[in-house]
Amino acid sequence: MKEALVFGAGKIGQGFIGDLLHDDGYKIYFADVNEETVADINREKCYSLFLTNHNYREKIIDNVSAFSLRTDREKIIALITKVDILTTSVMKTNLIKVAPIIAEGLKERLEKNQKRIIVMACENAIFGTNILKKHILETKLISPEELQRVGMFPNTGVDRFVFGGIYNGKRGVAVSDAHELAIERQKLDDPLSTPITGAEYVDNLEAVLKRKIYLVNCWLAISSYIGAYKGYTMVNQTLLDKDIQKVAINAVRESANALCAKFDFSDKDMNDYIDKMIIARYDDYNQEGIVDTISRVGRQPIRKLLPDDRIIGPANLAAEFNLPYDYLMMGAAYGYKYENKEDEEAVRLQKLISDIGIEETIVKISNLKKDGPMYNTLLKYYHEL
Repeated sequence: MKEALVFGAGKIGQGFIGDLLHDDGYKIYFADVNEETVADINREKCYSLFLTNHNYREKIIDNVSAFSLRTDREKIIALITKVDILTTSVMKTNLIKVAPIIAEGLKERLEKNQKRIIVMACENAIFGTNILKKHILETKLISPEELQRVGMFPNTGVDRFVFGGIYNGKRGVAVSDAHELAIERQKLDDPLSTPITGAEYVDNLEAVLKRKIYLVNCWLAISSYIGAYKGYTMVNQTLLDKDIQKVAINAVRESANALCAKFDFSDKDMNDYIDKMIIARYDDYNQEGIVDTISRVGRQPIRKLLPDDRIIGPANLAAEFNLPYDYLMMGAAYGYKYENKEDEEAVRLQKLISDIGIEETIVKISNLKKDGPMYNTLLKYYHEL
């Protein structure tokens, strides 16, 4: 039986990566810091997914076990030496924390002269595997040449609607049918191979990654920032507000036009993607039992207002091709208005605006040229709020 080690037994690890691996016949080992999650998986020897598009029908994921990153270090290292695939779903900021144990395991695998392993960071990040690889090398436990000999490191693009909660009286993860796991084909030893059957193998991952971040993440961020300004607390409230959605969907269309200009997506492919990954999610978010907060989706506004992220990034791309970006700038203005005392970045953002003014803050965070067209448009919408 094929075997996979998944770092991170959270909603993406269990609800997406674990689901695809299970369907493809893998035995799955999870590694996680949450002792309760590890104990639950080992006690039940399975976990439950609930299919939102099928009246929450339960799907059992079996052939699983779990190990603690706190107490099972040697066992996890031993697993790294023998599994076929290693993935992470721990959040981009935590890749640096799992890099040392992965480096140690890969070094030991190399010493045992095992076949090359596929290592993939399945994170909500552009070229996440490159980031993981960089952190692995920074440990100095393994050299670049050894890393090349021991494994393949394709980047991925990840997207699926996943939520944890109680469904049909049982704790589990709710998942939608629509999903996307895109894997860099050219980083595999055999570019025609399909190590995970349910994935899509692509030649231009940058286009796929930016499509997801500049459309789906853009839509949810702008919806949440406007919703927060209007006093909403839940994402589904923002999706039911037609005025908010007029701005958010028009921003998505601006992003889509820019992506088509840059990466030659056809109109049909782009519209199909928007229908599948955005329009269909209106129904997903408004189903009973799905709870998602604006504080979660809108968290870390400074990061989300950076020049290459979900709002300013597509606006910069639109400007590059002399395309409209007004709705994107309107969304960014609401982002700069975002307040949440429980969010460290939101507090820091508002303090920065208070200390140096919105004009310098826009330059500092979004790197927009002062008095340039994008800067002036954003500033205009900000002062209109």
